[in-house]
Amino acid sequence: MLLSAALIVRNEQQFLGACLDSIKDLVDEAVVVDTGSTDRSREIAIKAGARLSESPWTSDFSAARNRALDLARGEWILYIDADETARPHNLAEVRAQLAGSDLAGYYAWLHPRPGYTPYRVLRLFRNHPDIRFSGVIHESVWPALLKRYSEADVGQSELTLDHLGYEGDPAAKHARNLPLLHQSLREDPTRVFCWCQLADIYLALGRERFAERAWRSALALARSKKQPGEEDHLPYAGLIPFVLERGGDAQELVAEAINRFGSNVQLWWLKGRALMKRGEFRSAIAAFERVLAFGEAGNYDSSVAYDARVFNVFSWDSLATCCFRLGDYGRARRYWELAAACDPTRQEYRVKAALCARREGSSRTPAPAR
Repeated sequence: MLLSAALIVRNEQQFLGACLDSIKDLVDEAVVVDTGSTDRSREIAIKAGARLSESPWTSDFSAARNRALDLARGEWILYIDADETARPHNLAEVRAQLAGSDLAGYYAWLHPRPGYTPYRVLRLFRNHPDIRFSGVIHESVWPALLKRYSEADVGQSELTLDHLGYEGDPAAKHARNLPLLHQSLREDPTRVFCWCQLADIYLALGRERFAERAWRSALALARSKKQPGEEDHLPYAGLIPFVLERGGDAQELVAEAINRFGSNVQLWWLKGRALMKRGEFRSAIAAFERVLAFGEAGNYDSSVAYDARVFNVFSWDSLATCCFRLGDYGRARRYWELAAACDPTRQEYRVKAALCARREGSSRTPAPAR
């Protein structure tokens, strides 16, 4: 058997059927570990032909995932969540790649939200008893995989997944995840990602001081590393807008972030916003033009997902605003027209473009003779 899908579920009837249907031509079996569903999740799994196991929830994501790995019979594991689906365009190629491989794992592409660019995630790896998840939350097989293999043993797959579960009310997830994050950080206080997730939850709960404290803890960890990791941009991406939205000056933090993560589009976008806040519109224009150039060339950091609108309507709107504030009504009009064409639902872009056209026309009209 070549490939087993390993899933853990709890009350996922909204998504599970579509997930299992999307991988039926990719995997040889789907192992579903149910951790206490009260909806139709178990029924859906059985109807789809999955191998179902029931395991009580122990407030430990790794324990549940490892139960699924223990039951899997394939040579390879596909790690997928119930609220994710696989795109169908190249599933046969993915299987052929695994069948002829001597590597330990493969990155897949993941779109974390509708309308976002994909980023690389390790989702395919060898089914070996030494490769198991660790961490009670935001669990990972990376530490175990790297004890047996090296990063050079992980290749690139064109398998593409879509994640849909972030679109609902996050209150229940916040309530579940908050104590798990505290436990995770007690066990390993060096996890930058967990500090940033903690900050995000605190901010959503209105506990701003705690959010800032968590981001500052993450930032101190990121700064302590000679070679930054993929997650080390997160404290900057969280703190910079937090500071800006509260009227602070994030100039030094932005400069530090860009210096360390120069191909991160989100940080260049935040640089532009920070410069706009300072009234430095010409410099802000250069930052937003850099964002557009990244999008055109496609040479940005692909370990991060971005709202795809940053490569068009968001940047055009910001560029138009900068040009308007500089009195360049012609360029402002053109950018707002581009934004309006990209997002016809936003009436304000057309209104602003029309205003620029009037001001542009007024500036060209000669004064009447006296």
